Amino acid sequence: MATGTQLEKTPPPLGDVQKGGRWSGLWSLAWVRWAQMAPAQRGWAMVATMMLTALLGGLAWYGLRPDWRTLYAGLEPDDARQIEQILASAQIPFEPSPDGSGIMVPAAQLDKARLAAAAKGGVKSGRLGFEIFDKPNWVGSEFDEQVNFQRALEGELERTIGTLSDVASARVHLVMPHDSLFRDQERPAKAAVVIKLRHRSLAEGEPDAIRNLVASAVDGLAPEHVVLVDAAGNSPLGPKTVEAMQLSAEQALEDKLIATLEPVTGVGNVRASVTLDFDAEAAEETDENYDPGKTVTLALERTEQTTGAQPVAAGVPGTASNAPNTQAVPVYPHETSAPQSAKTESGTYGVSKSVRHIVDNPGRVRRLTAAIVVNDRLMQPEAKNHAAVWQPRSADELRNLTALAQAAVGFDTTRGDVVTVQDLAFDDNRPQPPDTLAEKSLRTAEGAPNLVKYVALLMGLLVVVAFGLRPAIRHAGKALATAGTGKSARRELPAGAGAAPPQGPLGPPEPAEIDPERLRSQEIFDQVTTHLKREPTQSSRLLQSWIHSD
Repeated sequence: MATGTQLEKTPPPLGDVQKGGRWSGLWSLAWVRWAQMAPAQRGWAMVATMMLTALLGGLAWYGLRPDWRTLYAGLEPDDARQIEQILASAQIPFEPSPDGSGIMVPAAQLDKARLAAAAKGGVKSGRLGFEIFDKPNWVGSEFDEQVNFQRALEGELERTIGTLSDVASARVHLVMPHDSLFRDQERPAKAAVVIKLRHRSLAEGEPDAIRNLVASAVDGLAPEHVVLVDAAGNSPLGPKTVEAMQLSAEQALEDKLIATLEPVTGVGNVRASVTLDFDAEAAEETDENYDPGKTVTLALERTEQTTGAQPVAAGVPGTASNAPNTQAVPVYPHETSAPQSAKTESGTYGVSKSVRHIVDNPGRVRRLTAAIVVNDRLMQPEAKNHAAVWQPRSADELRNLTALAQAAVGFDTTRGDVVTVQDLAFDDNRPQPPDTLAEKSLRTAEGAPNLVKYVALLMGLLVVVAFGLRPAIRHAGKALATAGTGKSARRELPAGAGAAPPQGPLGPPEPAEIDPERLRSQEIFDQVTTHLKREPTQSSRLLQSWIHSD
């Protein structure tokens, strides 16, 4: 019984082998393989294992990480903090942007996050408007009320300007008017508006509209005292310069040419370029001409005076000659004076005169040049079996197109205008080569980012299988086959009683296929053989007891 007990204490490894199954055999084989490696091979194996682990970890992180979508962007710090509190209370995971002005949430939680933010009032970027007066201030002074009114007015103007389609945000600063008894101490109202644009520039007339809007909302503010500033500095928002007027006029003429000729040539078959020579200087001219052949009486004054003969006093002076009702005896005969006549004429005459005053503002067109390119005429559209057929346009058609273009731009020969229409084949007429597989894949990747994610994950797994698992399985199979062949030779050696190994041209035996059952049986056999060799006496007694028991 002692021998049986001692023999029963020996097989625990055998039970472990039977319980471990295939994985225990592989682990044992891997440990043997590791022991047989050279130090350099062990180092490379460790590096390869670390690289495969990192690759698997990266693929797992990329494949399992959430798909973050932007909930809000361009937030003020207070608004960002408020939205984060709302999302945290709703138990919605979020991630702020690096600059802190945006918030991202998982794609599956995007709609829920929007509803949660909207339920709490949403984003309220910018300053307060007239809601600042919702709560009465019983202890505030008159100065506080004026400051609050200015803040409320600025906030309302910012919201109103921000509703324009081309304006992303606005900032308004007002200087309220200051009245004084002294004229030199009065201060007019002023305003400064900083605008962040959605596009490169504002539409035609929008800067003036914004000035008029701000001026109409503030008492005593004139539109010319409102300054507009672009936050990005792309274009001036003040009155239009000559260069801006020139570019706008050229673009308008180009659009007019294309709109006039495209119905004739076809959509996309016209390219137009217009250059205007503007006079950037203001000119003022006064022309005064006189015509001596044409005179007109402007004023005429004529005076005529005539005097006849008059008696002259005569006689002896004294009382008798001067007394009334007396007839004096003339001492001398009566005398009369000679008649007199006077005539005066004064006239004012004017020569025909013409006065012309000419004032030329900056931007007068001195010359116009237009270059127009039309495509060939499409005779046969592209089909599956043949390419498109194009034919040059005739001279008569080009003359008709030139006449249309001249009429559209206001052609003037006195200014030296030039309008040229040429028929040239566009590069699009040539048959385009088919898209390569790489180009198609790139377009598909741009249109479906999730597909790229899963394809990258699949490629990573294939790389791990091809360069990691497959070589490891192949080397493990070779090691198992080598170990099985060696153990079979050792097991057959005692039966051959020291026979020499077979010699011949057959070469090394082919590696046997891995069989877990055979491997487990072989390990059990090896352990039993080792025990019999180590304790032959007890083993023989045990065999005798087994024989007698049968």
